[in-house]
Amino acid sequence: MPEPQAASFDHRGMIRELIAAARHGALGTLTGDGAPFTSLVALAFDDGLRPIIITSHLSGHTGHMERDNRVALLISDIGKGDPLAHPRLTLTGVVQDGRPGDPLYDELRGIYLARHPKAALYVELPGFWFWRIEPRTVALNGGFGKAWTGPWSALSFGA
Repeated sequence: MPEPQAASFDHRGMIRELIAAARHGALGTLTGDGAPFTSLVALAFDDGLRPIIITSHLSGHTGHMERDNRVALLISDIGKGDPLAHPRLTLTGVVQDGRPGDPLYDELRGIYLARHPKAALYVELPGFWFWRIEPRTVALNGGFGKAWTGPWSALSFGA
């Protein structure tokens, strides 16, 4: 686990802002042979700012997470101009699944549908369930001269 760096800017505030604005992110999983695989996912966040996603049993990343629960998630707020000049955040951690019938399913379902109400169209279909990412490390690139890397636990977001 990397040691937290001293930051000369409000890295916690920037991370909160990126998460509050994020509706999608790039999810990185590991295939059966250990190769990286990235896909676009819609995001919601619990009170502890932990990401929540929904997947189908038909998607590749679902099988990957069932075999190996380690993931990475890239969140970015790209605006006009050079995309590399805008803040972005990479979280690494593990996922916990919440399937229908599991109490976690109901908790994650409520949070997710509050953020993405149109997802109600497919949430009830067989083979869809939720995952919560338990972040372990954070790498924030806030733009030129603004970077912070450290453990998620150093951020004190709760939950």
